[in-house]
Amino acid sequence: MQLKGRGDLGIALSLMFALILTVTPMAQAFAGVTVSVGASTLTMPIGGSRQFTATVAGTSNTAVTWYVNGILGGSSSTGTISANGLYVSPSNLPAGTVVTVSATSAADNTASASCAVTLRNQIPYITSVSPTALPFGPFSITVIGSRYVNGAQVLLNGAPLQTTFVSTTQLNATGSWNTAGNVNISVANPGPAAVSVNYTIGFSSNVAISVLPLSATLQVGGTQQFVATVSNSSNTAVNWQVNGISGGNASVGTISPGGLYSAPPSIPSTGAVTVTAASAADNTKTATASVSIQDPQAISTGRFLEQSTFGPTAQLMGHVRQIGFNSFLDEQFLLPETPLPPVSTGTRQDVIDAFFYNAGTGQDQLRQRVIYALSQIWVVAINKNTNGDMIIPHLQILSKDAFGNYRTLIREMTLSTSMGMYLDLVNSVKPGNGVGANENYPREVMQLFTIGLWQLNPDGSLKKDALGNSIPTYDQTDVQQIARALTGWTYPTPAGKQPTGMNYSYLPGVMEGRQVNHDMTQKTFLGQTLQPNQTITQDLDGTVDILFNHANTGPFLATRLIRSMVTSNPSPAYIQRVAAVFNDNGQGVRGDMQAVIRAVLMDPEARDDNPPASFGKLKSPMLYALGLMRSLGASIPQHNQSSYLYYTFGEGILDPASVFGHFSPNYHIPKTQLFGPEFQIYSPTEAVNRGNYIYQDLNYWSGGLYDITPYINIATDQVQLVNALDNTLLFGRMLPQTRASIYKALQASSDNRARALTAIYLTAMSGEYLVQH
Repeated sequence: MQLKGRGDLGIALSLMFALILTVTPMAQAFAGVTVSVGASTLTMPIGGSRQFTATVAGTSNTAVTWYVNGILGGSSSTGTISANGLYVSPSNLPAGTVVTVSATSAADNTASASCAVTLRNQIPYITSVSPTALPFGPFSITVIGSRYVNGAQVLLNGAPLQTTFVSTTQLNATGSWNTAGNVNISVANPGPAAVSVNYTIGFSSNVAISVLPLSATLQVGGTQQFVATVSNSSNTAVNWQVNGISGGNASVGTISPGGLYSAPPSIPSTGAVTVTAASAADNTKTATASVSIQDPQAISTGRFLEQSTFGPTAQLMGHVRQIGFNSFLDEQFLLPETPLPPVSTGTRQDVIDAFFYNAGTGQDQLRQRVIYALSQIWVVAINKNTNGDMIIPHLQILSKDAFGNYRTLIREMTLSTSMGMYLDLVNSVKPGNGVGANENYPREVMQLFTIGLWQLNPDGSLKKDALGNSIPTYDQTDVQQIARALTGWTYPTPAGKQPTGMNYSYLPGVMEGRQVNHDMTQKTFLGQTLQPNQTITQDLDGTVDILFNHANTGPFLATRLIRSMVTSNPSPAYIQRVAAVFNDNGQGVRGDMQAVIRAVLMDPEARDDNPPASFGKLKSPMLYALGLMRSLGASIPQHNQSSYLYYTFGEGILDPASVFGHFSPNYHIPKTQLFGPEFQIYSPTEAVNRGNYIYQDLNYWSGGLYDITPYINIATDQVQLVNALDNTLLFGRMLPQTRASIYKALQASSDNRARALTAIYLTAMSGEYLVQH
């Protein structure tokens, strides 16, 4: 526009003023417009979409236009965005990987906001890896999955492998690996944050390793050289462990890099350790050997306690190891008697329960074992002495005289109301008026209780006459003469009653003499004479002295005690040594039971921890059952509800079938020359019954008779389990064939409890445990 003259200038000024008045309100209207799009940065995969929303403030016109990298609506290389803000990322990763999505206000194109979008490849998926385990050394694998892109990388435990892109669903990779254990395979697509989750595969190699010897038995402190052989690898080095500890330690023993194992100074808790050699080339390849560790002191202590008690316990083993055998005997000789039920109130079942319970739990274990041995010599049975008061006096005498003098025992048994009733000496009277002196006890006191049927040499062997025949110890005349000497004894007089000629069926106390019923004539027997007109007591003492001082009594008793407590087949020299102590305890005393018992238990033959195969004795049912209970920490019931079962084993408690006992002390094992008294009642039926009884006790006893928890806890390791039982029950003497049989049986066990019960049962029923060696 041209302005001419002053008039034109005025018009122009007027027009400009009017224009200013018009534009100023518009500028003021857009001065406060702002735009926002939410996040300023984000990451998303290619081929994905994202809805953006723009917020416009400062104007009523909220419309925006969308751009990608400054291009309205974007492009195929950077991604497109719709008029409504839906962003679709490109199908391929752009070179820069970051694009800018922006919104510009339609009301004010100077007002805009943007978001920096980092694009990445999609996260790949792995569906399978072949092979499923890496071989030792170089390997090739195929990784199948989806969303793989050219340039994708296979990773092994996060480290890249040489990778070949085959397709979007397959990658091939190569590498080398020699470390044992599972490995993680993953795939990383190019660009940021595009790594698959881990896919775990195993590791395998053809490396093989073996160790010799496979098993060994060592004494504490002993050594064993192990040799490991590695094949299929140039690296033949191994790493040695003991119970999983590299090189071992003082508790389980140590092993050198060269495989020399040194046993610890004391037996480990399980009684055995496992030596392991692991290949240095592939530490998943291992070989093991089992080492059973024995303590000669444990074997010796265990054997001693099997002979002198009703079985070792862990506590008693420790105590005896600490104080020694002779000190243990000294302690036992001084302990008070474990009480029996009172004669006045004790019932038949009371005395059975007490006999069993005292044997299993009494602190005076040696006394209880001697009572048991003497009860097999001096027999009384409840099939005749049916009530408690008829049997308790008998056990009281055995208990009191077990550590006394054998002469006292003979005399008190002769006057015992229990014995008097059982073998009919009570109320035996002098011959006359059609009656004669009872010969039952007089015969048995010789045959079974003191001198036996045949004359013996000091070593227990039979004396022979000139024709080589055994020489009888006594004849019928001797029986008749002793019967006369022991006439006139009757039951004691109850309190408050007046003595009569004969008393009946009152058993508390000892028998009383009735001189009027006693035979006063001279008696001659066993080459000795009792003068006529002696009192009833003089004839009693004279008879006892003749029996006690007879040359047979020492070897007779020595043989019976040795067979009951130590071995069924003692050597003649063993018998002679014990018989000599019976004859003279070293201080001129004959019949000292403490000295005899010590001689039986401490004889070199008893204490030989490597005895011959013929040494030992089959455990009787009661000795066997109580020994197992004590060894396994059983809670022995005070009231033995299963005592009746012992009849099915041939050993009804306190109820032998006859005066000869449950079994003959002279019974021979069939087809052998070996004595085996207890084998007489170990028929196939009774053997099965014994096994069933133990099985029932282990599996179904509702009161928790046995505590097998320690064995359940280690049952996962069958070697530790078997070795623990070997040490507990057999003191480390389990035979290899027994061990192999138990291992085989354990394969069928389904859980730790079943494994523990199987191992306990088979160990307890093994010949090594059934026979006291």
